[in-house]
Amino acid sequence: MHTVRLFTSRGLRRLAVSVAVLWILPLMLMLPLMMLPSVAGALELRFAEFGPNRGTRAEALEWFAKELAQRTDGALTINFHWGKALLGTGAVLKGVGDGVADMGSIVGFLTPKELYYYNIGDLPVENSDEWVGMRAIHALATMDTHLAKEFADNHVTYITNYTTGPIQLICTRPVPNLAAVRGLKVRGSGPYGKTMTAMGAVVERMGQPAVYQALDSGLIECNQNYYYSMRAYKQYEVAQHVVELDWGQNMSFGIIMNQDVFKGLPKAQQQVLRDLGSDFIDHFARLMIEGRAADRQAMVHGIDGKRIDVSHWPAKDRARLIQAGEASIKEWLDGAAALKLDGQAVYEHYQRLIDQFAKQKADKGYPWR
Repeated sequence: MHTVRLFTSRGLRRLAVSVAVLWILPLMLMLPLMMLPSVAGALELRFAEFGPNRGTRAEALEWFAKELAQRTDGALTINFHWGKALLGTGAVLKGVGDGVADMGSIVGFLTPKELYYYNIGDLPVENSDEWVGMRAIHALATMDTHLAKEFADNHVTYITNYTTGPIQLICTRPVPNLAAVRGLKVRGSGPYGKTMTAMGAVVERMGQPAVYQALDSGLIECNQNYYYSMRAYKQYEVAQHVVELDWGQNMSFGIIMNQDVFKGLPKAQQQVLRDLGSDFIDHFARLMIEGRAADRQAMVHGIDGKRIDVSHWPAKDRARLIQAGEASIKEWLDGAAALKLDGQAVYEHYQRLIDQFAKQKADKGYPWR
């Protein structure tokens, strides 16, 4: 006679666990697949930014990130690492190329050999309009095969550009003309500083954070700067005379992306980045132009009891200054020849683009007006 054994309570618990495992395990294995459609193609881009999360450029970057997310339906988002938290300023080109960051802001004069062609944007050419200048350098960087190869050799893709705006002098005493520059103690940088040296100035090199004390102590008498930076660093408190030179601008200054990351994106997203890079030019130029006017007005009218006086050199003196800057252009062209680069072709292309966008502005005005 066979005996039928009933499950004990312990056995029943084991059976229940076994059944649960048989049901739950497939669900757990399927869960990633169930979730996949909601995150498919989503990518958060790490952006290395040397500046703080404030000011005009930070505002423009936040606009860029918002637009990118909207135009890709959330597929591409940006995580900013502000204030050199991910990469130092001079390390961004290599860091983005190596994949430490996906995107980042570059300053060309910190990598003069790697981005020799791109450094054309810092030459003291007759080009002080933010929109014209940014349009010209953006077109050059996206259309010229020499610059395309230069960026590709560094394993990055150029996206868009910034500008510092036109260069002015802020001084502790009046500087009425070019002759007054001889012996003047000036903080300068790049080819503009070299030109001031050639005109007889005693040029010191230091970062903007150190300039306030240098002006206040008499170590320097003038500073090569831009209106927004004069206001941001409160230099008007210790120097109340601005010589409005409207002398060129620094534009070897833009946004890049890791080449593999860019090429790995769907074609539609690549096009979004190209279009947004172009739209950013208009957006940032408008912020800079309107901001420059507001900063100038605020300092002329007075802030905390301090206000600046604005003066201009005679036209012939400014023309001599522009002409003196041509020595830096020749130096750049000679350097390109020594490196067996076709600097002349790139320089001529750049000049044509400046003329093209200057004419467009003259004919049609700014695109936002």
